Formats: sequence, structure tokens, C-alpha cells
Amino acid sequence: MLPRHLLDLSDLGGGDGVRALLAHAACLEGARDAGGQERPLIGRTLALVFDKPSTRTRLAFEVAAVELGAHPMLITPTTSQTGRGEPLEDTARVFGRLVSAVACRTGSHAGLRTLARASSAPVLNALTDDAHPLQTLADLYTVLAERGTLEGLRYVWVGDASNVARSWIEAAGLLGLHLVLACPAGFGPPPAEVELAGARGGRVELTDDARAAARGADVLITDVWVSMGQEAEVAARRKALADYRIDRAMVGGASPEVVVLHCLPAHRGEEIAAEVIDGPRSFVWDAVEARLHVTKAALLWCLHLAPEAPPSLGRRRSPH
Repeated sequence: MLPRHLLDLSDLGGGDGVRALLAHAACLEGARDAGGQERPLIGRTLALVFDKPSTRTRLAFEVAAVELGAHPMLITPTTSQTGRGEPLEDTARVFGRLVSAVACRTGSHAGLRTLARASSAPVLNALTDDAHPLQTLADLYTVLAERGTLEGLRYVWVGDASNVARSWIEAAGLLGLHLVLACPAGFGPPPAEVELAGARGGRVELTDDARAAARGADVLITDVWVSMGQEAEVAARRKALADYRIDRAMVGGASPEVVVLHCLPAHRGEEIAAEVIDGPRSFVWDAVEARLHVTKAALLWCLHLAPEAPPSLGRRRSPH
């Protein structure tokens, strides 16, 4: 059976594929809560290739693997030959012979694709500089849990168009969502990705006025102003993004039921105010837990173990 990689959200096969994975994740959460979780991955091994530091992504993959019965193995540049220049193709061939799946967190999206092309084991994107699909899936799962739907909402991204923002643009296209990106000049997304989202059926708008964009928003999303690898740009980024902080006033102008999300780690007082991330409209910690459920669903999808027709999506939790 050919490996089924999850490098971008579109690998799931369109909007229906995204919805099916979210529905399966909800089933897995329900089984876990009821104490009836199955362990279909007993005897399998998951390689965690992490070229970059991680807290939530690594924990989500390790806990997901263990709870599903698999054995996770962490591989870093200092503990393997990947740090000494071994070709990605050779490393991928080793994975294909020894493990059942590979989760890779690295910088280059092109490098991730090279790894996937040479691997007979499925490869999952645990973050690249261009995309973070599992984070966006966790965010979508959280919105669905709290609002009962993904459609008919106004999603607003505030700040730098990071890798998470770019996965949100892809999600908007696949699911037909209305997404507004409020970014300062020079910090917007690649135009081609916005155009593709529109061609797929999404409504993606760009603005440099964060306050105006946030008025009436159903979902407010942000990320750190300085991502990994951008440390030399700290001063310039803080200056350019100073007016792009999600604070109490911005939340107050949004929908009364607004869902505030942040992929973490957060720099309180920079991209988000402490009173917001700790406030009643913050669903940041719900999204952390959601990472576990969508990671399980993604692993099973890649291994052809996902159900053909999960139940329909809908509200599962009581209001926050």
C-alpha cells in the first residue's frame, strides 16, 4: 500500500477530508473520555524527527502514539546522522525499513517533501517554516467544539502571516471559510496562496487595520511576532507589529461569543495581552488538548486506519 503523507491540509483530499478527520478526532476524544479507547497501533513505532524545539507538538505525538499502542522514538540532529549531513533520501529509506510512520518538524518545506518522496513510511508535518497543518486542525476542532459549526463565521488573523496563518489560508480555501488577515506591510502572506484559496472557494481578505478587522469577529487568532529562525529581526518585528496585539479592547469589539486562539508559546504583552489569554474568551488551552485528538486521527489516517465514514460534526462541549 502506498504511503499516505500529511504535509499540507490539501493532502486530506479537500474539505470533506478535513471534516472527516475532525469527526474522527471527536470520536477518539469520546472514546478516551469514556475509557473505551482502542489501541490499533500496538507493535508499531513512530519516529519523531525534530530539528526544532517543541513542547506541544512533541507531547501530542508522544501521548498519541502511546495511547494508540505505538512506541515513539525521538530523533534530533545531535542524536542521529541527520546532523552530520546524511542525505534526506537515505534517512528516509531507513525510516521506511524500520518504522511505521514519521513525524518531522523542520525548517524547509521542500526538504520535508524530499523526505516524503523517498520514504515508504508515511510522513506527517509536525511544523515547517511554510505550514503547520496539525495546529490549524486543532484550532478548527476547537472552534467547532465551541461554536457548533465552522461555516458562517468570520475568522480574523492578527499579526505576522506565519506558518500557522498560511495553513489557515489553506483551510479557508478547502472549507469555504471567510478569513481576514490583518498584517502590517511586508508581513503578509504569499499572494499565490491567497489566490489559490479564493479559487478553491474560500473568501480571504487582507488589511493592515487590525482594529477594524476584529470588529464583529467570531474567531481571533494570533501567533508570536518572532518565530524560530527570526531572532535577528526582534527589534524590527516588534516595532512593525506594535499595533497588532490582541488586547481587551479588541476582544470587546468582536462577537460576544468570540473564540480567541494562539498556537503558543505566547509572549504575554506582545502579540496577546495576559488578560486576554487568561480571560473568558480564550480557548488556547482547549486547542492544546485538541492537538492530541487531531494528532491521533492524523496518524490513523496516514496508516489507512481511519473509518470510511465518521459521524457528522457538531457541538460536543457545553459553552466555555
